[in-house]
Amino acid sequence: MGSPALDRFTFAALAVAGIAAWPSSARAYCVTETCVSSECTDEEIGQKKPGCVTAYYRCDPIETCPSTCQWGQTCPPPPNDKPCTSPPEAKWTCSTIRWNRTCMGYAIDDDGSKYFDLETIRRTVDEAFATWANAECPGGGKPGFAVQYMGDVSCGDVEYNVRAGNANVFTFRDARWQRSPEQIALTTQIFSTVDGEVYNADVEMNTACYQLNPDIAFDRESGGKDDGCGASRGSSHDLLAVVTHEMGHFLGLSHTQHEGATMVTSFGGVDELAFRSIEQDDINGICALFPPAEIDPVACNPIPRHGFSPECGAEQVTGCSLGAMPRGGGGRPGWLGGLSAAAIAMAARRRGRGRATER
Repeated sequence: MGSPALDRFTFAALAVAGIAAWPSSARAYCVTETCVSSECTDEEIGQKKPGCVTAYYRCDPIETCPSTCQWGQTCPPPPNDKPCTSPPEAKWTCSTIRWNRTCMGYAIDDDGSKYFDLETIRRTVDEAFATWANAECPGGGKPGFAVQYMGDVSCGDVEYNVRAGNANVFTFRDARWQRSPEQIALTTQIFSTVDGEVYNADVEMNTACYQLNPDIAFDRESGGKDDGCGASRGSSHDLLAVVTHEMGHFLGLSHTQHEGATMVTSFGGVDELAFRSIEQDDINGICALFPPAEIDPVACNPIPRHGFSPECGAEQVTGCSLGAMPRGGGGRPGWLGGLSAAAIAMAARRRGRGRATER
């Protein structure tokens, strides 16, 4: 068993534009850091006592602030509008939120969607993962990770079980969206507040509010007045483009302000199909998280922590999960992947000359 802080399963929401300090002028890929204070006990850290656990965005190259800038805030107006990117006191120990393994598995909620059959969903997710896996890293080689499809599962809940099996689930919300109505999709990572290790990642697609399949008429009345969409209802977006962005979050990248990158906060417009591919900034980020290495996708072990199960934790019985039980551990979920529909028309990707773009 690990320390009490790791064994305790604690919950907290890390909003992309909330707790973390947004890098207002950084022009590079970003990740998220989780930090704990040496002045707090393991129990206080596990309980997320104020002043004991925090998080912030870290972008590469790191941009520093004047000493007067407080951590968690942006610096004064231009030309000194750089983000505070490191703790101001030695008491903080920070770790990048990232997978500590090179082989991950994913599953699809067998409820599927009224807009897509299960095979189309699987093929789209596989294509998106392949886009990231086949990137040519600076200096040569491809990112050192592999992802395996583990089948369809009956559980579409966003959850992580410390005493039962798990699955990294890809699910569609056709009837009701319970998050922010501006989110086209959301990736939730469960990670250790102590060392940043990602334990689980679930992806939700907001098909209650947005049309992701232009070949099937959008059912505007499917969710009724309680569908959670508010004024956000019916705009069309490309499924593969959205999924490619979310797979970047699944793998550990945060939002960036680098113009043209797939991991920007918002996207859309006439050039939305361009987001099916990734740009150099995205490539730099994925290669930093997963340095080039030869990974055999067939031989690697994708079984989640505490084993794999197609059922939700509450429905499992002792011994139902597959795979060996790893050492004890806990984490907290962070909302690391909300793709906003705000300002869709304002965020069309700008491509360099000489690069073909589908329209």
